[in-house]
Amino acid sequence: MGAPGRLVRFGTFEVDLDAAELRKHGLTVRLPEQAFLVLSTLLEQPGAIVKRSDLRARLWPGRTHMDFEHGLNKAVNRLRQALGDSAANPRFVATVARRGYRFLAPVGAIATPSPAAAAPRIHLAVLPFANVSADPEQEFFSDGLTEEMIAELGRLNPGRLGIIARTSAMHYKRSGKRIDEIGRELNVEYILEGSVRRLENRARITAQLVQVADQAHLWSRVYDQQVGDMFQVQRDVARSVADALACELLPEARTPAAVPAQAYEAYLQGRFFWNKGNSEDARRAIECYRKALEYDSGYAMAYSGMADCYGRLVWFCSATPLDAGARAKAAAEQALKLDSRLAEAHASMALVRFWYDWNWDEAEREFRYATGLRPNYADAHNWYAAYLNVMGRFEEAAAEQKIAEELDPQSLTIAMNAADPYYFGRSYEQAIEIFQGVLSREPRFFPAHYNLGRAYIQMGRYSDAAGAFREAARLSGNRQAAHVLAYALARAGNTSEARAILDEMTALATTEYVPAPQLALIYLGLNEVERAADLLESGLAEKSYWMVYLRADPIFDGIRSHPRVARILSSMNLPVRAAAGRRL
Repeated sequence: MGAPGRLVRFGTFEVDLDAAELRKHGLTVRLPEQAFLVLSTLLEQPGAIVKRSDLRARLWPGRTHMDFEHGLNKAVNRLRQALGDSAANPRFVATVARRGYRFLAPVGAIATPSPAAAAPRIHLAVLPFANVSADPEQEFFSDGLTEEMIAELGRLNPGRLGIIARTSAMHYKRSGKRIDEIGRELNVEYILEGSVRRLENRARITAQLVQVADQAHLWSRVYDQQVGDMFQVQRDVARSVADALACELLPEARTPAAVPAQAYEAYLQGRFFWNKGNSEDARRAIECYRKALEYDSGYAMAYSGMADCYGRLVWFCSATPLDAGARAKAAAEQALKLDSRLAEAHASMALVRFWYDWNWDEAEREFRYATGLRPNYADAHNWYAAYLNVMGRFEEAAAEQKIAEELDPQSLTIAMNAADPYYFGRSYEQAIEIFQGVLSREPRFFPAHYNLGRAYIQMGRYSDAAGAFREAARLSGNRQAAHVLAYALARAGNTSEARAILDEMTALATTEYVPAPQLALIYLGLNEVERAADLLESGLAEKSYWMVYLRADPIFDGIRSHPRVARILSSMNLPVRAAAGRRL
């Protein structure tokens, strides 16, 4: 037998230096190789200054690294993000100016059981299972099975097995691309593909594992069972793939509780509508989740999905925050009551704490718990990045966003949100470059036009901003860009058209929900500061989700020092550093 592994502990973390694993409360914390090398080097000399030159030799031995400063800074930032640390107020990793870094926390050795040899991380993509049924209405079933397969595999061993997220996988639905092309684009070594044939209450599922390098079929299986056994089929496939990849299960991996077939099918329909990404289909998804709960009142995933849908309705101005926010909170609480170890439920609760409760500490705790339970959950990393931007922690936000992009490289939303740390950090040119890159991939992606317009405003390019907002409205067919269009027009001197939009939105607010901060922005563009302050106070009373950006978004820079707005910010307990305008 080999020598026992070296285990050390600091704070709530433990590190297996031989297996190259960082753990918190027994759960593996995702940490890139170079970031782990920085950590292990610092742990060898706790309290001492480790020179940057020594780290360079450790991370890139025997070769010249042309962008060493950027590479090391990135590795340290990823390490801090994993530890929940910050450069400004370090608990673990302190920067020693012009010299290097020092590890601050006490470090102690712990018992060292004999571990298995460390293994390289494997990357796998689950391609959309093809619906080969005669009924095209069964598309939701094959799409849902794909998503559930991704989720199930993602829970197996995140430290060993990296799973590409659903959004990127669905990009290849009926794409016609070869396995080697897809493998290169997603940077994976293995691909799982298959098909579903549904006939009444039976389903025939084929699945096969393909090695990208030579397109060899390593493993295949056919399942022909009652639909009521779908969860068992899912578990069998996931475990077979794990065996094929020599990937052992995590100690904390749990077998999902049995779910009635009708409940599972209704849940899959809900996910199908949720993934369409609009408010109308979010309502349809809620009805599907309710139907699932009629069949199984203990279905935690259905409650979590319902909570996310209510949040989407508020963002699309299809429901009031006081109503939908309370419903989202109740659904998230019920999901956690049913399954306290469900990552999706913790992510749903994190959004509630963030957008509705304005409980910043609890929001971060839930985000961290969700990403700890399921490191492969791209949406949780994406949402956590949004929170970090509001907190003014732009480097950490960029690191989280990078993780989300690695997990879901084809997601336009995640690619677009990579610009947020630059926008909120007042680095507008970099943000514009990212938005334009997304639009070069998909010119009809209206959210990128909308956000591009916001960046143009901060550059004083009001005509370009108005053009971007008009394009966003044309492509989306909704009024979500009306308030910022009016702001840009007012700043450009076209006050008559800006007031016309204001009159339309004010009239609409008598019959539909219009967030008060949106109207406040128009008055701010018209330089009617007191009226803007009135409406921000209304936004506070109505618990508008837009209020969380009051300190962070540069569009509010001109009114933030107003005494009434300062009192609003104080009542929300938003961090001061978010308004500092520190560039990334």
